[in-house]
Amino acid sequence: MAVSQSVVGRANAEKAHGLMGMLKNPYVFLTCCFASLGCIMYGYDQGVMGPILVMENFQNHFPYFEGSTIQGWLVSALELGAWLGALINGILADRISRKYAMMVAVVIFTLGTGLQAGAQNPAYFFAGRIIGGVGIGMFSMVIPLYQAEIAPPELRGSLVSLQQLSITIGTAISFWLDYGMQYVGGVHCNPEGIDNPFLKSGTYNAAQNHGHTCLGQKTIAWRLPLALQIIPAWILFFGMFWFPFSPRWLMMKHRDEEALATLSKLRRLPAADPLIRAEFLEIKAAVMFDEETERDLVGSGGAFAPWKALFAPNMLRRLLLGCGMMVFQQFTGINAVLYYAPQIFSSFGFSSTTQTLLATGVTGILQIIFTLPSVLFLDKFGRKTFLIVGAIGMFCCHVVVATVEGIYKPQWDLNEGLAKTQGWVAIAFIWLFAVNFAYSWVCPVAWVLAQEIFPNSQRSRGVALVASTNWLFNFIIGLTTKDMLDSMKYGTYIFFAIFSGLGGLFIWYFSPETKDKTLEELDVFFGGSEESIAEADRQRMQRINESLGLAGVENVEDLKTAVTSEQVEFESTTKA
Repeated sequence: MAVSQSVVGRANAEKAHGLMGMLKNPYVFLTCCFASLGCIMYGYDQGVMGPILVMENFQNHFPYFEGSTIQGWLVSALELGAWLGALINGILADRISRKYAMMVAVVIFTLGTGLQAGAQNPAYFFAGRIIGGVGIGMFSMVIPLYQAEIAPPELRGSLVSLQQLSITIGTAISFWLDYGMQYVGGVHCNPEGIDNPFLKSGTYNAAQNHGHTCLGQKTIAWRLPLALQIIPAWILFFGMFWFPFSPRWLMMKHRDEEALATLSKLRRLPAADPLIRAEFLEIKAAVMFDEETERDLVGSGGAFAPWKALFAPNMLRRLLLGCGMMVFQQFTGINAVLYYAPQIFSSFGFSSTTQTLLATGVTGILQIIFTLPSVLFLDKFGRKTFLIVGAIGMFCCHVVVATVEGIYKPQWDLNEGLAKTQGWVAIAFIWLFAVNFAYSWVCPVAWVLAQEIFPNSQRSRGVALVASTNWLFNFIIGLTTKDMLDSMKYGTYIFFAIFSGLGGLFIWYFSPETKDKTLEELDVFFGGSEESIAEADRQRMQRINESLGLAGVENVEDLKTAVTSEQVEFESTTKA
């Protein structure tokens, strides 16, 4: 009888996948959707700030935020906090559980949101951005982890992809809410006692008008979009009391009976069902594998040995691929567009805040629509195909935008409504750029590849370093983009075009196609051998499976005897 890598995966292979599969597993589906509220807040917080920066009432309250450098720090402060939050939450999620870590994130996020929404001076606003970012970083780390650990094998990819879909939904909601809220009291501030509140260029003269009450646009126009984030956050907080712990986390804490009961509830099958017992044993095998690997590495090389192993030649190539991919992802310019879309669109000759916010809202809708193809067809066309085609598309879009702006920028700067058609061409290619990013370098592709290139024993550490690289360069882009747009003009798009093209070449040359590949096959690509780390991992897992009665099992019916005979010894060992 052939050795089974996953008897549960084999048993579920014929079950419904995708949307139909989720509808047939409503409890898991709704739990994952509910957890995705945190990712909606992540996307919302990334998108809400850019449109607020161009609202006249906000500018009237905070004229200090007018400079490109200070705006860069204001926007990127969120990423700085998120980088810290993602790092600390790995430890917290293991200590207190995935769901309690989410609840802690809600409390931290609420503090940050409250400081932003009620800020009366720049110091409070900056503090709110950083603290809120810590909560966002915690969400970004723990939510997909929780979703992956409660999902059945045949739905794991689709359910975890809800994370990215939720981020794009949150971004779109923030764009359109900002667009609607700008009308509260009117789209202009109309400061009391000021005859002409605008500069010669047509921009709002915040330095002159500060201290004069806005008779038009109300403060609620920007405070409410910031404050509304608290509502889904606290729905998530209270709702998590009724949702299950992760079965894997319970097993890590050796709470085996609770893990079995939770699995039974999630799968809607009795605890004695062979499929439930099989999944229970497979989770236990994975936990035993991680514990044994950690114990061996620390015993042979000290506390930092598990991290040092990442820098062995065979592993270093994987690490460089994962981290390099995240550097190129950020330098495509996507977050520059999400953070500063209204300012970018206004630079194309559109002085109307209403028009720029409308164009920004369309960007959010396109992101949602074109994230779906990668979720639905990723396993059919492969990771490299999506990434390379997307890189070529983004390169072309940036070149067109740079060309149009380079030719027509002098006319746009006259603020006389010239070259409007060419301005719309630039906007259309920014939209097309967002489309190309959405189906390729966005989470469902880049993050799936990052998960697949590392062997089991190094996956958590490898992905942690890849994720921290993503947040670090996200911070750099948020900090520098506004200065780049002001100083480099169309050269900014040439910069992003170069990195988009280089990203495609990087993937073509350095990345394997991981679709349908085993870890052992990937080891050969990265310079491994028959004695490589993936092969050693396979042999260790084989031995653990044999000790649990999983070895040689081809279907769940074969476990009926194995479970009853082996499980007594297994459970007595875990309780000892």
